[in-house]
Amino acid sequence: MVSSARSGAHAAIDEIRALAEDSSLRRQLVLEAPLGTAWSVRTALAADQRPLAERIVVTAEEIAAVNQRHSSVVAAARHGRALLDGDLTALAGLGKLYGDPWTVASLAEDLGSLQRETDREQAVKELSRAMVIYEEVGAEWDSARVRRKLRRLGVRRRHWSHETRPETGWDSLTSTETKVARLVAQGLTNRQVASELFISPHTVGFHLRQIYRKLAIQSRVELARLVP
Repeated sequence: MVSSARSGAHAAIDEIRALAEDSSLRRQLVLEAPLGTAWSVRTALAADQRPLAERIVVTAEEIAAVNQRHSSVVAAARHGRALLDGDLTALAGLGKLYGDPWTVASLAEDLGSLQRETDREQAVKELSRAMVIYEEVGAEWDSARVRRKLRRLGVRRRHWSHETRPETGWDSLTSTETKVARLVAQGLTNRQVASELFISPHTVGFHLRQIYRKLAIQSRVELARLVP
């Protein structure tokens, strides 16, 4: 996800291709990080790699078929299919299945993006909602991307936070990311961190990926060494 945020869909396509070629990786993605399903499909489509997107969606649907009680897995499969088919109605019906704020923002962004050509007013509404949620969870790369989409629609939105932070290093972490980093460095699992901070494990995972990117690390061990 990091390479896509930094350089666009084409820069991340190697990550997507690895998923498409390895069924075990696809299953791991869907089961352990359901929110990554929509990201993978979105990225593959943006890079004109529809066959890769289709493979990921099929895997997600197979897993969802035998995990109907897991709403996040079911939502991920439906989200991926809706993106693949450009099905606005299917996307709009996913809101009740999602509870994770980053995923809700991702859904709103997709809704807004699909409506840019047909319903500008609704597109602006959905994209603005996505931007606000992204900023609330400290997803600055995502927020910036949505602001660019809004500008292309003739709408300018100021960043709600006036706090200025560097892009990398410990000082670049948001207050929530700092809390997550300290708890993870103490040895807590994502689920334990989620319980401590009253957020979902998926949100913890998202923050952890942001932390790794900003600190240029790849593991909890490295994080524990860096936490002041």
